[in-house]
Order: sequence, then C-alpha cells, then structure tokens
Amino acid sequence: MTGIDPNDIKMPSAFQLAAFDCLDSTNDELRKMTLGGCPNNTVVWALEQTKGRGRRGRDWISAPGNLFCSILQKPTVSIAQCAKASFVIALAIHGAVNEAIGDADCKVECKWPNDVLIDGQKVSGILLESQSKPFALGQINTLDWLIVGIGVNLAHSPADTPYPSGYLNAYRNDPLKPKKMLEILLRHFQIWFETWETLGFAPIREAWIERAKGIGGEIIVNLETEQITGTFESLDQDGALVLRTSHGERLISAGDVFFPTS
Repeated sequence: MTGIDPNDIKMPSAFQLAAFDCLDSTNDELRKMTLGGCPNNTVVWALEQTKGRGRRGRDWISAPGNLFCSILQKPTVSIAQCAKASFVIALAIHGAVNEAIGDADCKVECKWPNDVLIDGQKVSGILLESQSKPFALGQINTLDWLIVGIGVNLAHSPADTPYPSGYLNAYRNDPLKPKKMLEILLRHFQIWFETWETLGFAPIREAWIERAKGIGGEIIVNLETEQITGTFESLDQDGALVLRTSHGERLISAGDVFFPTS
C-alpha cells in the first residue's frame, strides 16, 4: 500500500479505493481482490505499473505521472452484452478529459472502439476482463464481474507507437496530478455507467456517435488477416463499426482503426 489516504480522494461515495505506490498490474490486483470477495465499485489505483497491459496483449507503458486504475463493476448483463461497456467507458474518459483540459484550443474525440483522442493523438486506453456466472441449462450466460482497466496519459506519452499519442498536460498551464484525474474520472464513470444500466445502450450509442472521429469519412481497418478501407458510416445497435466498402456494407466487431493522412 501507499501513504496516500483514501479519505483524501474526493470521489463518489459508492466507490471504495485501494491505493498503491507500485503494482505489476492494477487489473491483476483487482482480480485477486474480486476473487477474494471485494465489493462492487472497488477501485485499485497505482502510481506506477511494472507489467501494464493493453488490448490484444500489448504492453502499456506505465511510468509515474500518468493515471493507472481498475474499477470493479457487476452490471446485470449477459456476456454478449458486456462488450458494450467499452463505449460507456470511452464516454466517461471523454468527459473527464474535456473537464481536465478546460478551455484549451483542441478537439477531444472518441476513436472506435474505446480510445479517446486529443487533436488526433491517443491519450487513453482501456482493458476489459470479465468472468461469467456458472452456466445453467436453459439460462442466458450472464456476467459475474467486469474489471475495467483504464490508463490516461497525463504527464507523458509513449514513443514508437503505431498511432500518434499525446498527453493531457500538454494542453494545460498547470500540471494535472493523477489523484485529481482519478477524482474527475470516477465522477464521469458513475454517470455513464448508471445511464447504461438504467436506459440501455441506445443513449450510449447516440452519445458516442456525436463524439466520434471519422464518421462519414474514409478509414483503414486492420483485422487479424486483412486490411480494409471504406467509409465509416455508423455504429450498429451492438456497437459494431458499420463500414461501407466498394463491395458493400461490412460490420466490424474487432480491429484497429487508422485514419488516412492528408
């Protein structure tokens, strides 16, 4: 643990915080706590990670100065619906980033499926890990728990990435500390998760589309076995990317999106 007093963090009362100076991974720590019976809305925050992970097993550079946290959620959804949480989290990060940079002259957008960009530079990432409840014959395979890992670049961004990356403090006069960003993020996180749980995915989809980069324009999507180019038309009702190609409409449920350079 760290010398940080959890009571000194101004966050919604529903959350319970476990703070650390350094962890291998906040997701790994929270998984152990979850299996040990910790309550919903438990938050694990570390000032540094030594084995941070991103999507598809990629390393997530986790030096001190940026925000690294994981949040336990137990929404009453099926495993199939669980993937929609990535859009909920993207909206929370988008709102938090907008609040954090204030009146800075820049554009904050969402990139499919769950990245947040400032002026086209990636400033955040998420990693979802989940476990289903024991399956019973005749019942829908439902979610037991969902761990939401979030990283936000505050003080620095990694080099040598396949996409442009940036950090929030480049848009501020006074450096934002991880503690303050955690407070801001948890407020937005609670708002958007409650919206999803009470109103369903439709308002999440609409809000995400309003904030999306590239809607109506040409994009490049890298899949595991091919690269395709087309017009980014919309999201479907399940969050798949609707791509209009020369061969017709195609739905993309997983892939890496890039924007052609002008």
